[in-house]
Amino acid sequence: MIGKNKKNRSTIYLGIGMCVVISSGVFLANAGNNKNAIIPAAVRAESVKNNESETADETGILNVASVSKMYVVTAVMQLVDQGRVELDAPVTDYIPDFEMADERYKDITVKMLMNHTSGLMGSVYEGCLLFDEKSTDYHDTFLSKLKKEHLKANPGEFNCYCNDGFTLLEILVERVKGKSFTDYLKENISKPLSLGDTGTMWDSDFDRQIPVYINEKEKLANQIPQLIGAGGIMSDAKDVCRFGTAFFAGDNSLLSENAKKEMANNNKVGDCAESFGLGWDTVEKEDYEKAGIKVLSKGGDTSQHANLLVAPDEKISVAVLSSGGSSTNCEEICLDLLDEALASKGITVEHPEKEVAEQIDVPDKLLKYEGVYATTDKTFCVSFPDKKYMKIVSVTSEDNFEYQYIYTKDEVFVAVSGDVASGNAIPDKPVQEMIFEEKNGQEYLSDCEAGFQAYKVPENKVSEKVQKAWDERDGAYYYLVSGKCSDTGYTDNNRMMIKTSDKAPGYVNGYAMRDENNAGYDVIIPGTASRDISDLRMENVDGKEYICLDALGFRLISEKDIPVFDSGVTSVELKSGEASWFKLDGIKDETIRLDIPDNASVYVYDKYMNIKYSSYMTQYGYSVPLPEYGMIVFIGETGSTVNISQ
Repeated sequence: MIGKNKKNRSTIYLGIGMCVVISSGVFLANAGNNKNAIIPAAVRAESVKNNESETADETGILNVASVSKMYVVTAVMQLVDQGRVELDAPVTDYIPDFEMADERYKDITVKMLMNHTSGLMGSVYEGCLLFDEKSTDYHDTFLSKLKKEHLKANPGEFNCYCNDGFTLLEILVERVKGKSFTDYLKENISKPLSLGDTGTMWDSDFDRQIPVYINEKEKLANQIPQLIGAGGIMSDAKDVCRFGTAFFAGDNSLLSENAKKEMANNNKVGDCAESFGLGWDTVEKEDYEKAGIKVLSKGGDTSQHANLLVAPDEKISVAVLSSGGSSTNCEEICLDLLDEALASKGITVEHPEKEVAEQIDVPDKLLKYEGVYATTDKTFCVSFPDKKYMKIVSVTSEDNFEYQYIYTKDEVFVAVSGDVASGNAIPDKPVQEMIFEEKNGQEYLSDCEAGFQAYKVPENKVSEKVQKAWDERDGAYYYLVSGKCSDTGYTDNNRMMIKTSDKAPGYVNGYAMRDENNAGYDVIIPGTASRDISDLRMENVDGKEYICLDALGFRLISEKDIPVFDSGVTSVELKSGEASWFKLDGIKDETIRLDIPDNASVYVYDKYMNIKYSSYMTQYGYSVPLPEYGMIVFIGETGSTVNISQ
């Protein structure tokens, strides 16, 4: 992505100033007489909190997030081995009621769901992760939501990471086998491998879930993933490691050699930068490939995080799960543990740091690339001051930013920190390299590792009326109102700002304006930079304005339609799917007491939208001190009321 978000290969950040619980393990095939024996090389669980480590409960389970995709792909590949499913057959052969508002959906094959080439918009997020609630709603309404969607690309055109494809695979398994995916998982994956701590929300003990913390010390209620095939498996590092052994060469406990080989093939399509397998995020890692070692990797993030690494020929499986941190952190630990395991087999893998070539002036042939570029959510300006370096400055972004890149003899731009013009700039570590590319007449800014990141915006001429309609919304925030009271979306993705600029006429955020109330994408960036997108639609209901991101399942209300919270508010009547927001404006040393009914929740935020209170903070009472400035939201079902006293 545009920006500096990569981690150094040799540095692991484990949530300094917050609580991070880590569970990790390595399993190696025994080199003794019993070649099928598996021995634990390392299993640990620890908590990192405010720079201090403490022992955590090693019997706990965590959500393995998108590592779940490997379980549903394994299930489908078992059906392929049995002749029940064909990889190149249309998905509609197995799910006849799968329909979309785009005839191209009929061309989506089973394999396209597995290698992220389906062309689906990305992810239906509404209701995918709930506090303390197990529901069939997400599963049961999923196909009806897809009926309203279009595709963002032709099926098979390019890889673009997509959660929804794996929910479809979950449903496919259920249709072919005539049973729930939970039951299939238990009988055909967990039982053969003796995975006693692996399951879904329907058969896992959430009293054993490792907690998630917020504000360093506040423990949140259990967060239960509803999208099982895409990210809903619960497990521990021991079980995930053992699951990884099913991909060892010569191990046929779950899959045939042909199936495992198919999954481990590089399924890179088009100009995608990732080496996707079937389910696997990566089937080629450069340092290990140079050492002649095949490494397969899958990571995932929800409120908890995971990574699974498998070296199938060396018979090594490594897993790291964490509550706190990120899947990037988990993979860094996995790679270090993998190196230790390889070293125990006498194998050394070198990880040389990227060298930065000598800086030179930006050549004249690249000056044509100056201009405005767009990602899916913002535009920014690219310029080459005095041909000495590249400067990237935000144009329509909620966050103002400026990045600088020097140009080198290797004909790449290298990200630097400091100020190039003053001579006080040093290359970032790890090295981030960018180049410009052209495809089908479109100019792109690309990350040398991650591929296309942004496109040079074509002129988008709109009428003065259309431009004015969007300009009048410039700088306004819109706040999430859709979803259940238990939806975890209110903890993070809870607002969006509309941004326009005279530097990017015809564009709002990263969207091209179409009329006064609709904006969308005239250019789709090939690759995962176009992950999880939706057209933007404005609607007015009862005099209130809303943003609708239909493909993501989000609906947000304009701040201009949100009232101020004062002492006159003694109760809030709730409405299903319509959260009630209030502004906190000049509150002075005020504490309120909340009487919250079942199926309702309340959040309080400061002026920076940091959560100060949530009714899902398990150790917090019902007396809530209010920040002087901020927001408060009430979510629940029609007919319920939250009572408030001073």
